[in-house]
Amino acid sequence: MRQNHLRRTTLAVLIAELMSFPVFAQNAGDAIDAGSTVVVSGIRASLSSSLNTKRMQDGVVDAVSAEDAGKFPDTNIAESLQRVTGVQIQRNNGEGRYISVRGLGPEFNNVLVNGRTLTSDTGGREFSFDLLSSDLISKALVYKTSQAFLPEGGIGSTVDIQTARPLAGKVGHSSVFNLSDSYDTNSKRNTPNASGMYSFANADRTFGVAASLSYTDRASKQNKAVTDAWNYRDVSIINGDLNSKGLTMADVSTKKLYIPQSYGFQQEDETRKRVVGNLTVQYNPSPTWKLSADALYSRLNQENKVIAFSDWNNPVQLGVKYDSNNQITSFLRPGSTFFANNPELAGPGKLLGEVNSNDMIAKGDSRLSITKAFGLNSKWDLGTDWRLEGDVSTSRTSSQSPNMWVVAGMVPKNGDVLTFNGTPGLEFGDGIDDPNAVRAHAVSYGDIRNRDTLHEGRLNLGWNHEIGYFKGFDSGLDYSQREVTHTSWNNDAWNAFSGYHVALPASLFTVTPMDNFLGAGVKVPGAYLSFDPYAYMNYLNQPSLLAQSNDPALYSDKAKYPNGPMAIDYNTPSMWGVKEKVSSLFLNSRWEGSGWSGDAGVRYVHVQSTSTGISRELLSATKSPNDTTFISNWGPMKSTTVDNSYNSLLPSANLKFDLRSDMLLRLGASKTETRPTLNQMGVDNYYGGRFGDVQTGGGNPYLKPMKSNNYDLSYEWYLSKTNYVSAAVFLKHVRDFLETKLVDMRIPQFDEIVHDTRVRNGQKGKIKGLELAGQYAFDTEVRWLQGFGVSANYTYVDASATRESDSTMPVCGYPGLSPQSYNGSLFYENSKFLARISYNWRNHYSVDCGGGSTQPRNRAAYGQADASLRYNITPAISLYADFINLNNARMHEYALTESQFLTLEDVGRRANVGLRMAF
Repeated sequence: MRQNHLRRTTLAVLIAELMSFPVFAQNAGDAIDAGSTVVVSGIRASLSSSLNTKRMQDGVVDAVSAEDAGKFPDTNIAESLQRVTGVQIQRNNGEGRYISVRGLGPEFNNVLVNGRTLTSDTGGREFSFDLLSSDLISKALVYKTSQAFLPEGGIGSTVDIQTARPLAGKVGHSSVFNLSDSYDTNSKRNTPNASGMYSFANADRTFGVAASLSYTDRASKQNKAVTDAWNYRDVSIINGDLNSKGLTMADVSTKKLYIPQSYGFQQEDETRKRVVGNLTVQYNPSPTWKLSADALYSRLNQENKVIAFSDWNNPVQLGVKYDSNNQITSFLRPGSTFFANNPELAGPGKLLGEVNSNDMIAKGDSRLSITKAFGLNSKWDLGTDWRLEGDVSTSRTSSQSPNMWVVAGMVPKNGDVLTFNGTPGLEFGDGIDDPNAVRAHAVSYGDIRNRDTLHEGRLNLGWNHEIGYFKGFDSGLDYSQREVTHTSWNNDAWNAFSGYHVALPASLFTVTPMDNFLGAGVKVPGAYLSFDPYAYMNYLNQPSLLAQSNDPALYSDKAKYPNGPMAIDYNTPSMWGVKEKVSSLFLNSRWEGSGWSGDAGVRYVHVQSTSTGISRELLSATKSPNDTTFISNWGPMKSTTVDNSYNSLLPSANLKFDLRSDMLLRLGASKTETRPTLNQMGVDNYYGGRFGDVQTGGGNPYLKPMKSNNYDLSYEWYLSKTNYVSAAVFLKHVRDFLETKLVDMRIPQFDEIVHDTRVRNGQKGKIKGLELAGQYAFDTEVRWLQGFGVSANYTYVDASATRESDSTMPVCGYPGLSPQSYNGSLFYENSKFLARISYNWRNHYSVDCGGGSTQPRNRAAYGQADASLRYNITPAISLYADFINLNNARMHEYALTESQFLTLEDVGRRANVGLRMAF
């Protein structure tokens, strides 16, 4: 009776919700034929393995499988997962790093490696897929419906990445080697890549060893057009043009408008070197006792040299034009000549608070990440009906990255012309490649280090028995202790020279050519000035220069700045840490009857967290004499501790019905939660911005977990071992949604309103969706089509949220949620040759709801084409080539609307050509 009631309830809820789908959902099937849970390898063995994995599950599970050792379908795991229905990825400099599933971002997807949690280099729970090499992976499972035995945390999904098991492979010795060369079209550089795998299993399969080592070297170059932010604020409009003279304050009006903070261009040269090693040992002391041990090592060294140049737009502009939405569409940016001709507008106490500038900026965006993980698993068969499993593991990730924002600039004599219709236009009135015109400005330089340590263990007991429909149960106890620490050191004198009043020697700067990567119709300067930020900071640290700083007595104080104000002060760290202890237990029952099977269970979770921090307290902030930045007055170090705890009860049930021997219907209902990421729960605070636009933010140790009630319905038709079609609908009722929100408030350190941006719990909402999928390999039907195959999938997601009624809050969607996405692949293979071309597309989604500005950040629709080729010289030796981003797709971000341009990023194309040898 409980099963029938669950079936009726789930169907009723889903049908009621689907009746409210927009009209588009009725036509969704026209987009693509679909391929939902199958994998994306063009090899039939891989497709068959993945399809069999999916079919045998009680819940909705998709899989991506390697055809053979060292032959995972893509060079990046995330790029393979994006071909699973409902999975989208976020890229880091053109390489897949994070995944979103069914519209929920990376932090809402629980990623495991061999069933264990792996620590992160972000300080959060989101898993960086670029830390692992796909050569080492045998299978990745995507659990879309929850089951009680799965660790809690994945409202979107639980992904289990599995490395090779030696006793599941061939008997005897086997080895695989991959050697390849990678070429990037933007950097125009070739880099080497290599991987090797060794496996041994004895004849009776009681002992086995698998070891692998991978080295990846990549050189890339990213070109960007960037607007830092759009802000809604009072703008002083000077009524005149660049040639006007003798204007007074009577020629100035004020209006609240959307204005871009800056606009410019950026080049980022990157090298990425990754070493990943994995070792697995399996030993079966007896037929009823199995042992396995795993060790994983990953080192990623990502070095970036980022040089940018841009204008800085004050809220005082000339000839401002704006549209009906009060958004600026163009303006003239006055230079020093204009204000010399209009002295009534400039000077102390008058309109001009800070001159416009053209800035040269060096940024630090490097990343050194090291992960070590160890695990031990033991399985016992206790008689014919009982089984016991114990598993212990530990994982640790440490990362280091510079926090650098070093600015030198020019005060333009002539005015600039800016337009903001689509991709912005910028015409500089002065050349920006004159090294004799550069002056000193802001220097923010720091060192950031994160450490993530996790210890976890579980003990599971299972019982198989035949009592009517009841077939047994699985139960377990889990415990984990995780601690994330963040330590940063900074130079506290970032605005010691701000204001452009100190001239710099030309020898510090180099004229650097700039390609017009934006294409025809958009002007990009032919050259700009680059510089070594360390040489620049060393120059400013000289005693003769400190006398020209904004506060010579302060910044020349050797006791306070023994190595000069530009140097990092390692004696005054800012530290925060979050320790989380999670205890859980579960009970999952298994049921089966004629033509149906399923499971029902519950998971209980107790979470206790402690957030601590040590930092100096900001006592007050005063305005700098040469610009609109603040000079901070810091007090002594202060320690803060906040405790938090909560309990959760998470039931789940899944039913599978055999409609025919080749057709299945699945129903699922569950309650899931995602805990806030640990780096969101710190007690840290930062202060920044300028007079009239003060920015604050930091962690929030009082965050609650996001919870969701989930309902799933899936239909699957298995046409053969490799062919199928499927359709699924899902519904999630969510509450306490975590999102970055900006709140205006008052704090005693500033005498004006400050914009405080941090993660806060949002309100309840609803996410519902439709998935269509299918794949078909033409094996025997039509002779001339033999060897060809197609796979495709389509996902539609509709979401709504009820938030606090606050007119100051921007309107934005759920972070990471794309309303539509699809993937299609066409492949051909025979005994000698394999070819596959794939196209993956997702439309716009929200990145955050106002992080660092008063407007949200959204990412526009993006579609990318990739291709793979392989030729088998012999059964053991093959040549292969992978081509990434064939269509040269570019990432575009905007604020409230697409007319509020934020970023256009060009990463170029990439090719990887190599040789695979198996012995």
